[in-house]
Parts: sequence; structure tokens; C-alpha cells
Amino acid sequence: MTPAASILLLTTATGFGYGLLAWLGAYATLGLLPLERDRAFVITGVALALLLASIGLAASTLHLGRKARAWRAFTQWRSSWLSREAVASVLTYPVAIALLIAVLRGGEGGWTRVLGFAALAASLGTVFCTAMIYASLKPIRQWHNPHTAPDYLIYAVFSGAILVALLHTFVFGAPGTAATVAIIAAAALAVIAKGLYWHHIGAQTPLATLAQAIGLPTDIEARPLDAPHFTENFVLREMGFTIARRHAARLRRIALGAGFLLPAALSALAALALIPTATMTLALVSAAIGLLVERWLFFAEATHVSALYYGRRI
Repeated sequence: MTPAASILLLTTATGFGYGLLAWLGAYATLGLLPLERDRAFVITGVALALLLASIGLAASTLHLGRKARAWRAFTQWRSSWLSREAVASVLTYPVAIALLIAVLRGGEGGWTRVLGFAALAASLGTVFCTAMIYASLKPIRQWHNPHTAPDYLIYAVFSGAILVALLHTFVFGAPGTAATVAIIAAAALAVIAKGLYWHHIGAQTPLATLAQAIGLPTDIEARPLDAPHFTENFVLREMGFTIARRHAARLRRIALGAGFLLPAALSALAALALIPTATMTLALVSAAIGLLVERWLFFAEATHVSALYYGRRI
């Protein structure tokens, strides 16, 4: 599949935004928000989370042919994961704002914990809906598998933990033990999950052969004598993208190293008071680059069943 820049920005920015909001919600639920010392942590966190989510959601409309019709995405929530994502993303805003108001009014009552849990559920629920847009597509075997949705949630938890640690460093001078442990644990889980995903798609058998696609017996090898057409069309432009194995292997190493391993190492150094602000900022930059590469690979390595008619293996 062709990696569209708007979708890369959508899935990466919303992962950071909703991941951050999920962590703030978890902190509120467990009564760990630093309310007595400084509410700037919560105010900045909620504002940044909604800003990143908004940037990602706005980017999702860039690839639409008629952007004025984007509102129709909200109308099919009973059957479409795309519509459910749109509804869930909008519902997250009032929950986050209500949590912020509860914090500003005192922030230590039961309502803060309830709203914190609601923010946690709404954030991860939105990420889950985004993941299911791809996981529900049966013609693309690299997406339609049990790994896609859990991986999206793991990456959101990891990227959100990076932002929590950075905010904690700006406000209190250190990333905090809880955030550092969360980053290292989530990074380890993400590396394992990504490795299992790559192993799974590498071991999968093709969804179908060209012979099966045109109704011939499975033991017959079929190949086209001529190309279906001689000019580029939508299928080739959007679904005919391929990437060489050597490039994919190099990009996989970059995704794991820059996306997860280096940020985890930098977070550990920041926790040891080694230039924490600069170190955590570098960890965020590295994570953003690595996750963008990972998202790019997620789309670039996907093969649509329609590519069969162009002599591709799917």
C-alpha cells in the first residue's frame, strides 16, 4: 500500500495525544496526579493531548477528495470502524475538559477518579477504533490479524509515557519513577510485539493465487500474458506500492532502535539526573522519528489482494 503522509501523521500524532491523555486519566484514577504541588502538569498535559489529537484528526481529512463531506464519517457508527473512530474521538474532548475542570476545582474527590477512568477508556477506545479500521480489512493480510489492534494500543501507551515523562521533567525537574518504569516496560513490550508481528506476516501464506482469483483449480499456475492496462490507475497508485527487502530490513532496525530502544535508554539516563530536560527531549524526538518509520512500514509492507492481477504475490 502507498503510505499517505496524512495517514502517517494521523496515526502517529493521535497515538501520542491519546496516549498522553490515557496516562493522565490513569494517574487521576489512581490518585497520582501532582495536584498539591503544581496543576500546570495537568493543564499542560490535557492541552497538549487534545492539540496532538486535533492535529492528527485534521490530517485525516487531507486525503479526502471532497473535504466538505467529512461529516458523513459520523453517520455509520453501527457498521463502520472509521465512523466509530470519528465518534469516539469527538466524545473524548468533553471527557478530557471535564477532567481538567475537576482538577482545577480541587481534584481529589471521587469525580476526579471517575472522570480519569473515563478519559483513560475514551482515549484507548479511540486508538482501538483506529486500529480496527485496518484490522477489519480482510483483503490485506498484513493488517487483518490479531497483532494489529494490540500493537496500536502498545505504541499509544509507550508514546504517551514519553510525553508524561517529558512534562514531569519540565515541571518538576525529573521524569519521575513511574513514567520511567512505564517507558522501559512499554518499550520492551513494543519491541517484542513488533517482532512477533513481523514474524507473523513473514510466515503467512498468500491469501490467494491468481488462479484462485480467476476461478481456476488451485493446482494450476496462472500468470498474465499482458498487463491489465498500460496507464496508471487508482489500484496501482494506491495499492501497488512495493518495497525492497533490503530497505525493509534497514527500516525495521531504525524503527526498533530509534522508536523504542533509544528512547528507553535516554529515559533511564534522565531518571539518573543526567541533563534530564535535554535527554527527555531527545527521547521524544527519537520516538517520534522511529514511530513514523514504523507507521510507514506498516503501510508500505501491506499488500492488497487486488495486486494479484498485476502479477504480485499477496
